[in-house]
Amino acid sequence: MSGFEGSYLGKVGCIAPDSMLECGVCWWVYDPARGDDSWQIPPGTAFAALPEHWRCPNCDAAQTQFMVLQGQSVATAEHRRPPVDAGLLALRQRAEDLRQAYALVAQRMASLPVYNHQLDIRVIGLCRWAEGLVGIVATPWAMNILLLPGPEAPARIEGTEREVSFPSGNYRFTAGQLEGVGPLESCSLFSPMERFDDPEVVAAVAGHAIKELFQQPAPAPPAEPAMSRRGFLRGGRDGKEQPGEATTG
Repeated sequence: MSGFEGSYLGKVGCIAPDSMLECGVCWWVYDPARGDDSWQIPPGTAFAALPEHWRCPNCDAAQTQFMVLQGQSVATAEHRRPPVDAGLLALRQRAEDLRQAYALVAQRMASLPVYNHQLDIRVIGLCRWAEGLVGIVATPWAMNILLLPGPEAPARIEGTEREVSFPSGNYRFTAGQLEGVGPLESCSLFSPMERFDDPEVVAAVAGHAIKELFQQPAPAPPAEPAMSRRGFLRGGRDGKEQPGEATTG
């Protein structure tokens, strides 16, 4: 995180973990106790701990535009918030745009053998990410992670592939175009969807997948020390003398 405009003169580390900060552009308040749903920031995250790509979810202002709210209660800060959370409304509208676009594709797919008529179209977990928006779209024929690039993202040639890094690891995405949505990149999770027969199960699986996408992988267990030949001959005891066992020369 670079410079900081406000009382702390760029010394982000001096901000108390529970301090609320207000966007100097739109007055949106970041409250660490609440986090930020639109960026998948969990409650309890201090402003200084926000990822570098985080921006105001309401007006897209940079972190440097935020100022510490001093001497104000939560109630006072709340009434300074914009009456409508434009960031979350924009996410919901984008999710609906995706659903409608895939509904049009479904009309062409419905006659194909890969189409599972027991399922419907769902957009799960759409949220902001460093390069734009990311979420999962589940359809009767496939379940994909989708990356919708932001306005500053470089244009990608349809059909080309690249690896995208998330906290849980690297994933290969393929560039494409979707009528009514524009450019996007997709990473396949399931295709076809013949193993599913319940839309609610599909939604649960997709919800788990998007959550895991942002989870750091568990550390690998420590490697077992190599066994010496003497240990192998002793049945795996490797130099550990057993009760009543004499050491031979």
